[in-house]
Amino acid sequence: MRNPLIALVPAVLIAGWAHAQTQAPVAEDQPAEAQAEQAEREAEPEEEKAPPPEVTTTNVEGVWERSSAGGRDTATFTSATGEMLFSASCIPADTETGNKMMVIKAASAEDTVGAIDLFTSAGNARVPAAPDLSPDTAAGMAEPVSQQTFVLASGAGDLRVVSGSRGMVFETDPMLKSVVRACHPAPGAVPQVQPEEEADEEAEPAATNS
Repeated sequence: MRNPLIALVPAVLIAGWAHAQTQAPVAEDQPAEAQAEQAEREAEPEEEKAPPPEVTTTNVEGVWERSSAGGRDTATFTSATGEMLFSASCIPADTETGNKMMVIKAASAEDTVGAIDLFTSAGNARVPAAPDLSPDTAAGMAEPVSQQTFVLASGAGDLRVVSGSRGMVFETDPMLKSVVRACHPAPGAVPQVQPEEEADEEAEPAATNS
């Protein structure tokens, strides 16, 4: 009886080992896949957001000047060293724009500046801007009647201008207010369009009695 039992033991062990071999890969595949996914996530570079530039604000002394050239009325603030720091110009209406526009320019420290921020006692406003043709200058446009023109025309005391990482504080001036207010469209400048029904009635000849 011992010989048959001894003969059966190796067969049972072999069968158990074979069963374990067929099951082991399934159990090991899941941790391997999880490890691979984790490795891929760790390998992927995280999106780095560039920190906003630190704004250095300085008080600037200078003078305001008003000029008119090519139909543009402009108020310009120039520093004591002769650097143009800020300007506001009114572009007259033409066939391309259809109405007046304000052009705002400010000295900037970046070539990729995307806005000019205005801070006055009347509120804050942002002018979408881009690098101007002049070096280290940003330029943007605003509607004659807008939040941007309101803060420039109504603010009193200091005017703070931030363009990129450059911030400047200087005193506003009646010249600037006058240029901005003069750019507003005149009352009744928009032509009145007659309703279609009234226009059709006037176009039809009066009926005659036969």
